[in-house]
Amino acid sequence: ERLDTEYCLSREKMAKKSKEIIVPVSNFCLIKHISGDGDGNLNLVGTLIQHVFDTEKSALRSAEEPSFKYRFNDLTADDSMVQSRRLEDFREEKNATKETFQMVAPLEVDVVFDKFPFKIVTASLLIELSTTFDDEHGERLRPDILLATEDRRNNIAVQPPYQDDEIDGGKIWKTIEKLKDKMDKSECYDLITPFPKIEYFQDTKKNYCPKFKMTFHLTEEGSSKLVAIIAPMLLISTLNTLHVFNSDTPDTVDFVANAATFALTAVFILPEIVTKANRTSLFTSNNGYILLVFLGLALSSFPKEMFGTRAIAMTGVVIFWLSFFIPIVHGYRYWRFKESVSRDIKDFVPDAAYKSFNPDKHKYTDYFKSAEYIMEREGKLPKTKYEIEEMTKFTEYVEAAKTVEEQTGEVVKNLDVAKIKIIKYQSGK
Repeated sequence: ERLDTEYCLSREKMAKKSKEIIVPVSNFCLIKHISGDGDGNLNLVGTLIQHVFDTEKSALRSAEEPSFKYRFNDLTADDSMVQSRRLEDFREEKNATKETFQMVAPLEVDVVFDKFPFKIVTASLLIELSTTFDDEHGERLRPDILLATEDRRNNIAVQPPYQDDEIDGGKIWKTIEKLKDKMDKSECYDLITPFPKIEYFQDTKKNYCPKFKMTFHLTEEGSSKLVAIIAPMLLISTLNTLHVFNSDTPDTVDFVANAATFALTAVFILPEIVTKANRTSLFTSNNGYILLVFLGLALSSFPKEMFGTRAIAMTGVVIFWLSFFIPIVHGYRYWRFKESVSRDIKDFVPDAAYKSFNPDKHKYTDYFKSAEYIMEREGKLPKTKYEIEEMTKFTEYVEAAKTVEEQTGEVVKNLDVAKIKIIKYQSGK
């Protein structure tokens, strides 16, 4: 135990005195498909190609494993997530390496639109290259992911359909549909678009870009719920209307019994509307729809003989029919949301004009630039464009400050704040 403690302290001391080296890296990602099971768990299947440049400037010039380790959604990627397929060593001629990995990465699923009968989720993957520390040379190596300056398909690309179709000449929508068919292997969701939103994260404090994020938008189609829920509710509403406006007025017992039958049917159908995403909030339009249905049924159950008028029951019928206005509004909002996440196919699918980077033949500075270089030009490059966004992220010192405040009562000022800038494209929603 003592030896372990001394070793850790020694490592920590060496790390503090280590020389920090920013290593330029290109990390190409080829997206193949999204797989999923019946429980809604999704995985991204693809290929990663990591190019490490300027190896002569660090301990990587002689390292047996010159590539940086991966982290997926803040967790270290194990062999079940990423496996090396091939390492090509160009260190003697080009001071570079190229390693190809097979990837099966779990996606983080979040609900972003839940309006009955429509539901949209995001499936995101944060890919990070881990900083490494070389004991022998006392170097801390930080991977700086470079971005393509001419063709963004050298950042991330989508594997095209197996059929040889053009993406011009009016055939774009056909290619997109074939891409959806090829990419969508999920049992629970359908892709809105096969092209993800792309974000790179530049740490302006340490001045490097170690991670990027891909976000897909998928939908749980409302067509099945239209059949399973809306159609029966329309039937109940129709029967309830005929029941209230029936000229042959039944006795009170039969009237209430019929109303109870309609209500019981609705009780079994409507809970399917409430999903895990909106159980935490009472005031949602989904719950509003359910409340209107039951309010309409409740008022429709009052027989004429009880108050001497049919107005209460008729009001219930009107409320029941008005409740269908909510799914109609949801349908319009759903359509608007889907339109907002459209992407440009030419940013992802390789075609005849696409020129892939080859470290054995090309100079990497002709194809890629650092995130810092792109930010200095506000994302505006001669042949392509990126969007720049800034966010503030408190580092571990914030937690340390809270601990100090709890233990001593002293408020720590001038907390260490890391500025994170996001370089993104095809953002949309």
